[in-house]
Amino acid sequence: MDEIRDAASSLQKLLAALETQENEDDQSPACVKATKLKARVHELEQRMKNVMDEKDYWLRRCVQYEASFATMVRRARSNSELREMADTITNPMCNRSSSPREKNSPAHLADLSHTPSMLPSMIKIGPKRASFRLLQCSDMECEVLPSLNRTIQTQCRSKNNVQLMWDTPPTTILIVKKPNEPVVAHTMREVATWLMTAKHMRVFLEPVVHAEEGLDGTLTWTDAADWHDKQHEIDLVVSFGGDGTVLWVSSLFKTNVPPVFSFAMGSLGFLTPFEVARYEDHLSQLIRGGFHMSLRQRLICTIIRSDKTPHVDTTAMTIHALNEVVMDRGLGAALVELDCFCDDVALTKISADGIIIATPTGSTAYSLSAGGSMTHPSVPCMLFTPICPHTLSFRPMLFHDSAHLKIVVPATARSSSVMASFDGKMRVQMNRGDELHVRVSSFPLPSVCNLNENEDWFASVKSNLNWNQRKEIKPFHDPPPTMVSPKSSSFNE
Repeated sequence: MDEIRDAASSLQKLLAALETQENEDDQSPACVKATKLKARVHELEQRMKNVMDEKDYWLRRCVQYEASFATMVRRARSNSELREMADTITNPMCNRSSSPREKNSPAHLADLSHTPSMLPSMIKIGPKRASFRLLQCSDMECEVLPSLNRTIQTQCRSKNNVQLMWDTPPTTILIVKKPNEPVVAHTMREVATWLMTAKHMRVFLEPVVHAEEGLDGTLTWTDAADWHDKQHEIDLVVSFGGDGTVLWVSSLFKTNVPPVFSFAMGSLGFLTPFEVARYEDHLSQLIRGGFHMSLRQRLICTIIRSDKTPHVDTTAMTIHALNEVVMDRGLGAALVELDCFCDDVALTKISADGIIIATPTGSTAYSLSAGGSMTHPSVPCMLFTPICPHTLSFRPMLFHDSAHLKIVVPATARSSSVMASFDGKMRVQMNRGDELHVRVSSFPLPSVCNLNENEDWFASVKSNLNWNQRKEIKPFHDPPPTMVSPKSSSFNE
């Protein structure tokens, strides 16, 4: 590194001398040569800087220093450094780069698709493009993408046709019900008894429900530590209620969530596609396996106080939200002032009644009322929706699912009353200097579908929101009978 710094210092001295000569006589041949040489020196200086950054990067890697993601993506990397990173990710047990045409090397694999059966026209072409690989990274992980046929191709990022099959049959079910509803309680007792007698399942109830119902044969837990151990025994969750009951189920599981089967017994049901009248058929199919699921993204949220210590209102280190996290002015009358960062890059300053960071599941809830877009649940994203912003140009946005959002209450904020809520519950007051970190959790809520994710979601949007429901425009003249489509009336049903 000392030799590199000495060379950089020599280039700086040479550059200063060239600038002096250039200023003496702008028209002389020597000045023209000095200008060209100056451009060359600038190029060498930039290359020298890249080499120093690369050496500094690997030095920090050796001492286990992790720079911020914004710092890593801003720094220009040399081709050799990228190849070394890709080879390390592809083969972490061996840091030696394989030769360009070594068998099973990435370059060799990139050539495997040049076969007569797949691309017969390419056999006639002599020279080929240079082989390459793509290094695709987020701030959490990196993936090496080979270039098939030496081309850059994209694939569908979201795969919404998710089906579950049991390798071993389920044995344990947790039942969660809507509180203070006698009809729901009666149905829950009937279903729990049927599961224990007809299907020989172990049935867990929440401690409060277990004490109220006193149903023989059911199980429960005693405290948070006991639940932390018992939740790993749960194979399935059956809920009786509306979407609020599903939100409560999400709050029970801080990490991985088992499949959730929801009966519609509430006011509104985007996540409750099953009718309780046919519970025997539905639950029998659920236990047999082979059903569609919708993997509903959740947000993982952490509050960092101004003294940089994690703030925990519960026994968990983090808070998961299925619908949204909201920062608003609470009981204060003044607008909230917030600083927003995305992947450590300053995004904007918020002056509004609040801000909503929602999942696709929450796109049909509070975010929709604030002007956000309805988003299909399989779209991997976060919605960023302002609440009554003070500027008309502050429109809702969507962020990619690997984004790391940070909302800061600035030390200069006029209002000290900023509240953060998660799925409409668990309100936490935030003070000046506090930070809220939000990103997509790696533990979604698997919601069991009635038909499949597409049909269930489209049906719920039409039935619950009456989306685009209107009378069909009459034609100018009655069409001939042969032109009337038998399915034309289905759009208005």
